[in-house]
Amino acid sequence: MRRAAQGTAALLSGLVLIALAGCGAGGASSSQASLPSGEVQSVSEPFTAQEQLVQQGARLVVSYGCAACHLASAKHDVGPSFDHFAGHEVTLADGRRVLVDEHFLREALLHPEKYPIAGYDPEPMLTALRRLHLGSQPGHVAALVAFIEQIGPETS
Repeated sequence: MRRAAQGTAALLSGLVLIALAGCGAGGASSSQASLPSGEVQSVSEPFTAQEQLVQQGARLVVSYGCAACHLASAKHDVGPSFDHFAGHEVTLADGRRVLVDEHFLREALLHPEKYPIAGYDPEPMLTALRRLHLGSQPGHVAALVAFIEQIGPETS
């Protein structure tokens, strides 16, 4: 499980680099031209629906801008790091302690005003989620939840 999490983190890092560098804009012919003659470039596709969901979630984390506040290298005073989030208990602003599991993640993405985490300013998260209109995109919510759970701690 930890190996899968590391692979997902590497995938996310690659996606971030691609997004920042603007790679892929040159078209397929430029990447194929650099391959030795007769060699076919292979792309490893996810095999399961869950792996595809995690991959979609990784892309959304980058394109939605979540990475800026929630990746391990991000400033921890802005938002909790995803790699130390899923599978742990957090204290909400009202003092309740909750386990960050699939149910919590889904509800917090859909109704963030109900689940502010103690120690973090909720306004950036509320603003970002309002802009994304996730309530009308259940597939995106499922993908984000799958990704966040995947890079969380290994469970027993």
